[in-house]
Amino acid sequence: MKISPFLQACASAPELSVIRLQTLLRLQPWSFGLLGGLIVFCGIMLQVPLLNLDRGDAIEILGNALFFGVSIGILLGSASPVLRGGARDLDALRSVLPIPDASYQCLQTGMTRVPRSASMVLLAIGLLLGLAHNVLLNHHRLAMPFVLIQMGMTLLLWVSMLTIVPKLVQNALLFSRLGALAQPDLLRPSRHAAFGSAALRPALFLVGIVCAYGFLIIGDDDPFDDGVWIGLFFSFLTLIGIVVLPLRGIRRRIRETRGQVLAELDRRFDEFHATRMSEAEAHDLAAMDTILDMRERVAQAPGWPVDFAGIKRILLYVVLPPLTWAAAALTEILISGAL
Repeated sequence: MKISPFLQACASAPELSVIRLQTLLRLQPWSFGLLGGLIVFCGIMLQVPLLNLDRGDAIEILGNALFFGVSIGILLGSASPVLRGGARDLDALRSVLPIPDASYQCLQTGMTRVPRSASMVLLAIGLLLGLAHNVLLNHHRLAMPFVLIQMGMTLLLWVSMLTIVPKLVQNALLFSRLGALAQPDLLRPSRHAAFGSAALRPALFLVGIVCAYGFLIIGDDDPFDDGVWIGLFFSFLTLIGIVVLPLRGIRRRIRETRGQVLAELDRRFDEFHATRMSEAEAHDLAAMDTILDMRERVAQAPGWPVDFAGIKRILLYVVLPPLTWAAAALTEILISGAL
């Protein structure tokens, strides 16, 4: 595999700013995310006593504070575990990837890094998208203090997303390319199971972002009016891409390898089967039985590079509860709108 100049530049670049800030503060990822989320939440909620808002407006402010606090808290707290976890997944795939050690080291190091020039471009794009989103949200209709805070939080969220999400997409594309080069072990699927981890770990992070939109229903009969849906659509689209891309290459390689092995086993079996089975020697019958047993094992080998027991636990305890809650919130919005 040829390492592109951009990936080489990533390996020599500094780590993402959010990871460097967490390291500088000497905080664990969860405490760093919690601290950032609390600061955002408290900053938004300060409007209630400062502007002496009534109960209805205060409840709506609470929904916004929870949404921005949870979203930004998840972004800050998940950046390091997700990106560094990707580097560990890459290390776990050494046995199935025909890549020199020097190239491996380059790819691993670059999993958490972005060149400064690219970081500046992403920052500019985040600011532009945040400003455009603010225009669509029609904040100018509201009181000035509320406008400034809402615009600031929207900009901060877009900048945070554009700081982390493009790197997740880049890593997903890398795993897709590596999967197309992999030599999957059909009888020991755990050797390439890290491709599944590379897809599921960032997916859980984005599921949390998507579910945070449910907080916007608090005190607002129509929270997805104007341009709020844009952020939700962007998160959903990214979620789909981050799950599909790391699995695409390795899925194709598993399918191709299984087809080749089955064809070879069938050819070997046919060589024995050319004579009548009743006339075959005992050692030939034993060889045929071994080939048939191996063929059955290969045919039943998992076609997905994932641990299904782990997936079931993730779905049961992590994904399904917040998704159910978000679906219930969306249903309530639709029913209220229809009535």
